[in-house]
Amino acid sequence: MTTQAFNPFLFYSAKLQSLLAKAAGQKDPALWLYKNDARTQLFMLEALTRLHNNAFDEKVFDKWNKRFKKLEDLFGEIDEYAALEAQFKTNKKIPKEVIRYFTLHKENYLEKCNRRLASKDWLKDKVASFDQKIGRFDQECNEAYVDELRFALEKEVDHILYFALKADYHFTKIEDEVHELRRKFRWLSIYAQAMRGVIQLKPSGKRKKYHTAYFTKEVMQSPYNKLPAKPKDVAVLEYDSDSFFALSWLIQELGKLKDRVLNLYQLRDAIYVTGQMNKEEATKKAIGLLGLKATVEADVLKEASAIIHTLMTKDKILDTLIVKP
Repeated sequence: MTTQAFNPFLFYSAKLQSLLAKAAGQKDPALWLYKNDARTQLFMLEALTRLHNNAFDEKVFDKWNKRFKKLEDLFGEIDEYAALEAQFKTNKKIPKEVIRYFTLHKENYLEKCNRRLASKDWLKDKVASFDQKIGRFDQECNEAYVDELRFALEKEVDHILYFALKADYHFTKIEDEVHELRRKFRWLSIYAQAMRGVIQLKPSGKRKKYHTAYFTKEVMQSPYNKLPAKPKDVAVLEYDSDSFFALSWLIQELGKLKDRVLNLYQLRDAIYVTGQMNKEEATKKAIGLLGLKATVEADVLKEASAIIHTLMTKDKILDTLIVKP
């Protein structure tokens, strides 16, 4: 098979540069970029540099991964506080001064983001510099290149398995274990979108027993699960389609579970800061306002542990995700 030069980075860097150029003329560039989903382009570039750094261990990937991540993290904070502000506004029992806490945090991170955009020249020729550095990565997308990516992915899967096994699938921390494990799962999914068709889904053949449990309408219709078409004359690696969709279901479910507790923490902190009560009282108040059980954290940890254990040890979705050549 004849292979062609392939550079998956340039697709997303062009989109990001277009957004940055338009944002430069805005009164509030960070807010404009947030509203126009610059975070997605940063996510994809972060994913690509992360995967290629793991595969090829070159400084250019590590350096730019850190740069994309620092900016994406700021948009992540903006998004989190904006979402909490909107969510809690619908709860008429939550005092206005508590809602204001989230508004102020959102505005604070918008200001921080604007400072970084300006101080690090993101609104000027920053991405052009990246394109110049990454331009030498144009190469044949051949079997050797794909093999390196596959090996890096397999190492990530091994690290995830070790992370879960170390806790014996009984997780006791929402942020450091459940949320962190979800992040690791999510990268495996994001890579499939970011690679612009180099990762393809292979039909699984006979449906696995877990088909009806995980292949929900939400999963199957998600735009993030519709992968780019295979480019002409390039080598590809494959994900097992059933395992990929089950992984997507797991990411979604863990997101709902961890948000139940982390949103509670955020509301507790807001009540503590704005009200005349200690942390314990603020926790009880937040639980009541959200209509949760006092055992919500323990319940979430138990449920998250159970579904992770099932998908990883019984259904073995990670064992079958990366199709062997």
